[in-house]
Amino acid sequence: MPDLSTQYMGLKLRNPIIVSSCDLTKSVTGIKKCEDAGAGAVVLKSIFEEQFLIKGEIPESGHYIHPEALDYLRTGGLLEYGPQKICQTIEEAKKEVDIPLIASINCQTPKLWPSFAKQIYDAGADGLELNIYFLPLKLDEPGSSYEQNYIDILNGIKDQVPIPISVKLTSQITSIPYLAQRLGDAGADALVLFNWFLAPDIDVNNRTTRTIKGKGNLFESLKWVALLADRVSCDISSSGGVNNSDDIVKFILAGSSAVQACSVFYEKGLGEIELLLKGIQDWMKTNRFNSLDEFRGELSFYKQQLIFKDLGEAEMYFRAQYLKTYSKFN
Repeated sequence: MPDLSTQYMGLKLRNPIIVSSCDLTKSVTGIKKCEDAGAGAVVLKSIFEEQFLIKGEIPESGHYIHPEALDYLRTGGLLEYGPQKICQTIEEAKKEVDIPLIASINCQTPKLWPSFAKQIYDAGADGLELNIYFLPLKLDEPGSSYEQNYIDILNGIKDQVPIPISVKLTSQITSIPYLAQRLGDAGADALVLFNWFLAPDIDVNNRTTRTIKGKGNLFESLKWVALLADRVSCDISSSGGVNNSDDIVKFILAGSSAVQACSVFYEKGLGEIELLLKGIQDWMKTNRFNSLDEFRGELSFYKQQLIFKDLGEAEMYFRAQYLKTYSKFN
């Protein structure tokens, strides 16, 4: 039987399937169900900075919370999953399950992150995923200053906790390879590609704004996994768009160490994990692979570079594929 075990952000996983941050992973019961279904690890449901400010021991003064967000939290939204609850969940889950528990925190204020991370580390989390989100709104602030916040947050947390740290990126970054390299050099153990945020919409009948749930783009994630794998000094995990075992195989061929999925489990149930694992193993048997490492990154940009004399020639190859593809539609 092919070996599906993998190493991700320094953690040993029995297989590459990670149930990403969602309601399925917010309770001990849910986490146990994920393990029983066959998941290699789970990312716990994200806890937000605002929850710490309201329920935690951090004073609210000096930290701005949008009134609408404050009202939402104080009327019950997410408070049942506040700081004390997530730490309690981690402590209890560590007694019940053997798979790695990766906590997730969603913050905007760099100075607060180390405090949050320390609480989660003390509770026993095996790793921590930083769900960083800065929406560039200022006309006089360059993109580089927003990207520097990623580095500052990572540095602050690495100084406080020894557990592995991953950083979940948005695809809306001017130079993903540059920031990825800087994060790797700063000590990130893994990068997660990508964070699919809520998207804005407008109700033209009522002339009001609304939001719709972000949807993962498999091909966008696949492209950047392939472009970054083995070129930056940390692991790469994909997130978004997985529907079947072939999608997972694609990500591993591109160079992903692990694959996060969520929507497919809402649509088909956690029992789908067993089918995904079987599909991967069947593919490996057909192609005579005994382990994931034997084909991981086989189709990454890094491996493509090795075929050519230098990076310039490899870039010309990808440019040629671009031209050939689009010329078919003209």
